[in-house]
Amino acid sequence: MLRAMLRFWPALAALTFVLPSRASADITLPALVSDGMVLQEKTPVRIWGWAADGEKVKVDFNGQSVTAETKAGQWSVMLKPLDPGGPFEMTIAGRNTLLIKDVLVGEVWVCSGQSNMEFVLSRAFGAEADIRAPADRELRMFTVGRQVADAPKNDVSGGSWESATLEAHAHFSAVGYYFGRALRDARKVPVGLIHSSWGGTPVEAWTSRRALMDWGMPYFDFGPVSAPSAARREDYERNLAAWKAAGRPQGNFDDPGVLDSAKSWALPQTDTRDWRVMSLPQPWERVGPEMDVDGGIWFRKAIDIPASWAGKQLELALGAIDDFDTTYVSGMRVGAIGSETPNYWEAPRRYRVPPSAVRAGHGAVIAVRVWDHGGAGGFTGPADAMWLSPVGGGERISLAGDWRFKAERTRPSMPTPPGVNPNLPSALYNGMIAPLIPYTIAGAIWYQGESNAGRAFQYRSLLATMIKDWRADWQVGNFPFLIVQLAPFMAIKAEPEESDWAALREAQSQVAHDLPNVGLAVITDVGDEKDIHPTKKKLVGERLALAARKIAYKENIVAAGPTFHSATVADGKVVVSFDNVGKGLEVRGEKLTGFAIAGTDKKFVNADALIDGNRVVVSSPKVASPAYVRFGWANYPVVNLWNKDGLPARPFRTDPPP
Repeated sequence: MLRAMLRFWPALAALTFVLPSRASADITLPALVSDGMVLQEKTPVRIWGWAADGEKVKVDFNGQSVTAETKAGQWSVMLKPLDPGGPFEMTIAGRNTLLIKDVLVGEVWVCSGQSNMEFVLSRAFGAEADIRAPADRELRMFTVGRQVADAPKNDVSGGSWESATLEAHAHFSAVGYYFGRALRDARKVPVGLIHSSWGGTPVEAWTSRRALMDWGMPYFDFGPVSAPSAARREDYERNLAAWKAAGRPQGNFDDPGVLDSAKSWALPQTDTRDWRVMSLPQPWERVGPEMDVDGGIWFRKAIDIPASWAGKQLELALGAIDDFDTTYVSGMRVGAIGSETPNYWEAPRRYRVPPSAVRAGHGAVIAVRVWDHGGAGGFTGPADAMWLSPVGGGERISLAGDWRFKAERTRPSMPTPPGVNPNLPSALYNGMIAPLIPYTIAGAIWYQGESNAGRAFQYRSLLATMIKDWRADWQVGNFPFLIVQLAPFMAIKAEPEESDWAALREAQSQVAHDLPNVGLAVITDVGDEKDIHPTKKKLVGERLALAARKIAYKENIVAAGPTFHSATVADGKVVVSFDNVGKGLEVRGEKLTGFAIAGTDKKFVNADALIDGNRVVVSSPKVASPAYVRFGWANYPVVNLWNKDGLPARPFRTDPPP
């Protein structure tokens, strides 16, 4: 998350400063217009590309023949609405002739957001059978290459259309795959998915500069992605020259293996009195300028093992580590993550510790060798994701805090080129959305918001701005835009309290209420206290598909769980009415949970709640004169109100935001 932008720095730096011309004597095409593509059915479809000025280009497809003249190096044609089916072939002819094979016509959706959209199928809970399922040649997937830019690009930085085969869909977005598969089952037409996401990025990175300026810039600093200053470029070139002059090799710092002198550092008896102390989690560069290095650094922490843990298998959680790690407990290797793991720099580390590795009632030593091959490195958290506990739950020892550390082998970090930060405003819109916009789509699914938690009130208008921005640019009307509401995350709290994540969910709900054709998939039942990336992605994709069937395809189905409609106060109780009750309300469990109540002082307490027909009656003996009610207002809401159609209720509050 801290460093994804640094991995491809030479290419990104070039893209930031240069907008290449695509005009040439021969016709050339964007990456999306290629073999295996899926075109949107039942609406005019744009096909475009580049050629020499004045060149006439003819597109022949499925009985249609359309011609355009190239102007300013670019040409485009519009095909009349197409019926679903295929495979077909498309011929594009001018001075040269191009043949596009295996073209399908069906439904095309963009899948975008941050790491929970990026999360691949091979890591999803229960995905083994889905990965081994027979190939579906009519479910096509295109993953957009990562690219930032200071101005809108005219093509993506790589990618190709692939069918849903074992080799392809295992590494595709899990949410996108399950969404597409559910659409295929429901619509019985080909489905094309264009996946364009980047972990750890905020909504403003996916919004155009024009829209952000209209929204209220200069709240944001566009930073080096937007026309880096001459001074910044000169500073970078000077630092890079000094770095090279010191004899430092360019590129990633590959791990050559553990030095002989460090091979004992995992053993409990190793003397660490000369090791320094670092508070974790944090990237080690924050300790001081002397730690602006890449390479291998060891971390150790001694802990006491409770006697009650005797003979038990333990679970060790370390949060995210940037980049690779090898982890030991009392000298026994218990796990490692390297380049074979997608998004390894932000993958949470969770390892099983066999009983033989610890002795209850005695000390144990956790040793972690971290290898950072470029940019920032180390433990990146969060703090509550670092712990040791018996498998299955119970008492938990926090591992956040002071650890001893020592460098094995390092080199100074290569200077970071300006213009490769994906978190800056418009950086990803320019590089990963603008190149898609000529391609005709049915709609978009969106899983993002974690990086904007803490700015919920602002996010409400920013997300709405981004949606309207995309719709204006795509010029296909108010296309369906389907949002995944944030999953439960962080420690469950017994008492009500304020919550940035709850406020962000509220912002997402408000956008879905305010804008036309915006849906919301509620996933309060698929969170993970310890992992910001919950693995149960199948329900997420399927609930998005329900919303698509309702909003995009006008099916008469229940596509959402109970949604707050109104609340009335009477006789010391608050009576809450809901929309989307479907076949009726139900509680999954012995009694309703997740409701809180307060008087005008807004001091919320846990409340009793009972279903009364299609309403819920909320009260508490601690609040004689209630004024407000909340439901699911927590980082990790523990809630069990559903409709009988199998969908969970949406969190809400009736008190106005501060």
